[in-house]
Amino acid sequence: MTAAQLFGRLIKRERERASRTQAELAEVAHLDRSIVARIEAGERVPDKRQVVLWDDMLETDDLLLDLWRQVDWYPTVQRRDWFERRAEMDRETTALRIYQNQFMPGLVQTEAYANAAYAQVVRNRDDLKRCVEARLRRQDRFVASDPGSPLLSAILTEDTLRTVVGGPEVMAEQCAHLLHLAELPNFVIQVVPSNCPPVVRPSAPMTIISTPNGRDWVYSESIDYGHFVNDPARVQELTRLYTRLAADALSTTESAQFIQSVMEGYQ
Repeated sequence: MTAAQLFGRLIKRERERASRTQAELAEVAHLDRSIVARIEAGERVPDKRQVVLWDDMLETDDLLLDLWRQVDWYPTVQRRDWFERRAEMDRETTALRIYQNQFMPGLVQTEAYANAAYAQVVRNRDDLKRCVEARLRRQDRFVASDPGSPLLSAILTEDTLRTVVGGPEVMAEQCAHLLHLAELPNFVIQVVPSNCPPVVRPSAPMTIISTPNGRDWVYSESIDYGHFVNDPARVQELTRLYTRLAADALSTTESAQFIQSVMEGYQ
């Protein structure tokens, strides 16, 4: 039995002890009841905010939060299931900090951009459709109106905006989409222009993933494999690098103006 299944059983037991329903737990945490059912079944990991609210509602004296903090929700795995693991972490993360230096991050891509990007490597039409739909579904949690939607901070190099995928029309739409996302309260989008004074940049795209138990992971990809790093010293080093880069990049307002200019060049 997994840690998530054991934790889910505990929530269910305490909920029934307090004579509460899944719908009531869902309401206080601003969730759909089906999500609470998945958490109790061990199919989904609750975040800290939800656990705190349920501790209060069920009068469990911080029992749930204490146990939640001690669980390693994402233990290291040796199987080649890195993509599924990354997708699961996206479903549970409290914040993502992304650096990209060539292509748009998957979580901010439009359908047209995703379709054009996948079409370069996926030839079967049905498989292509499934890949694009899966990518778009992963975005739902970040663009939801829920006040608990996780932070998504993205630093994009100018090359990311100027590397044409799918043609000028697709790129113009993609730029417009970035401007829309930048207006959402949980999105921070910054650009590093090519002519920016020398700044220290990561050598490859990377994502810093903050997990519900308070730990950070750094994720990067090679051609055929995903790499997860949770060594505290290395994570701290890369987090400092990202923070410095965010300070050296254009401000969010300047970045929006830059994206607007690039978009007009595609129109």
